[in-house]
Amino acid sequence: MPARLFDLCDDDAVQEIRRNSGITVEVINRNGVPSHLSTAYLLKPHRESSRMIVVYSAATAMQLVRLQCASWPEIIAQLHALGAPFNIVVEHAGFVPSSYQPQLRRCASHGVRPEEYVPDRHDWRRYICLLEKFLHSPRGRLALQAGGVVARLARLVIQDSRLELTAEDVDVETAEEHLKKGETSVFYHRLRSAEEDLILGVYSIKMNQLNHIDPSGHQEERVSWWPQAGAFFNSELNVGWWTQDCENWFQEILGQFRKNTAQLLNNARWAKRIRGYNAALRASKNLDAICADFLDTGALT
Repeated sequence: MPARLFDLCDDDAVQEIRRNSGITVEVINRNGVPSHLSTAYLLKPHRESSRMIVVYSAATAMQLVRLQCASWPEIIAQLHALGAPFNIVVEHAGFVPSSYQPQLRRCASHGVRPEEYVPDRHDWRRYICLLEKFLHSPRGRLALQAGGVVARLARLVIQDSRLELTAEDVDVETAEEHLKKGETSVFYHRLRSAEEDLILGVYSIKMNQLNHIDPSGHQEERVSWWPQAGAFFNSELNVGWWTQDCENWFQEILGQFRKNTAQLLNNARWAKRIRGYNAALRASKNLDAICADFLDTGALT
């Protein structure tokens, strides 16, 4: 993000931002969701009457404001370029219970492996095959909205303009998620956990250690080719968008696959592998806090 966003501390600059903003921004706080999704910013372009977008970083929302994005194509193009998590949403007066689960085709799984399991190039090829097959499916394009590693992997595969995301893809009767917003709710589609697992190459490892909670009497550990959402979004690499540090790290892991030295790691080991970007994390957190304070005032609603 450009350093000029720090001028939110300057009164004259703030007035200029308000005059030139092409979107309204509404802040929605959420409970019972992962920390990186706990605050949502609902964006509505001035040139659109029905289509809206939710982002989860105040700095991302302010970058769109500063770029004077005022139309649907401009916002989508910038979010794709940033690699930031977002959702396309529709507003509806109805309310779907949280227990509602739409009838969707079951996502293929990478399955369960024994504790001594050591992957080989055939496992990697099978993973790539399943990944590409899913990303080319109608639901695969939702990965472009997920941000982080999931969206970066999607951008390796999805290059077909026909897969462009539109508000018409959101149907409140089959929407997987919603945000409560006053008398109405904002509905959107998102990847299910099983679909994210497929994209990130998650396997369950059946451990020999006894676990009395598990009916089978064994404990399962989740390992993956890429860090799972919790490991990445809580790491130093996550500053709200896809940075050059993220890309350098991503290319390093891809290089390991080419050399057949990539490893399946659990979240704890992935967290250790990602360490080393504390300075970038501190700067991004400070920037996001400044942007969040500004948006919390309701200046752009």
